[in-house]
Amino acid sequence: MKDLDFSIDIAAPVARVWDCMFDPTAYRDWTRAFAEGSYYEGVWAAGRRIRFLDPKGFGMEAVVDECVLHERLSLRLVGEIKDGRPLPDSRLHDEPAHERYVFSATPAGTQLTVHLQSWDDGFTDFLQTTWPQALRRLKALAESIH
Repeated sequence: MKDLDFSIDIAAPVARVWDCMFDPTAYRDWTRAFAEGSYYEGVWAAGRRIRFLDPKGFGMEAVVDECVLHERLSLRLVGEIKDGRPLPDSRLHDEPAHERYVFSATPAGTQLTVHLQSWDDGFTDFLQTTWPQALRRLKALAESIH
């Protein structure tokens, strides 16, 4: 497993950043860096499943391990999806990847830290390029007129 960390300072209150990150409409906007038309299905609540998909039906399935409103959210990625269907032989079944989002209040607004734990399988370069792009877009959304 490889650890990746990303952080961004956003001049907006924690609640605004949280809402922009997890609101279905805003999510479609800031996640364009990963795939145009990205969206999710599910509920951001502990113990619930979330599916992250692109318009072609490719994506990931995760379980929300922890959700503390306006503080932190942890996901365990447990499966891959192809053509809208779970892949039965996904290595995520045996070796889940993890994502953790931490929202910290600062004098200027919010510091958002994203911690990923995943395999070092060539996908790392993609994540190191796209997460900063996605976070810059999230910043722009959160800092726009409230």
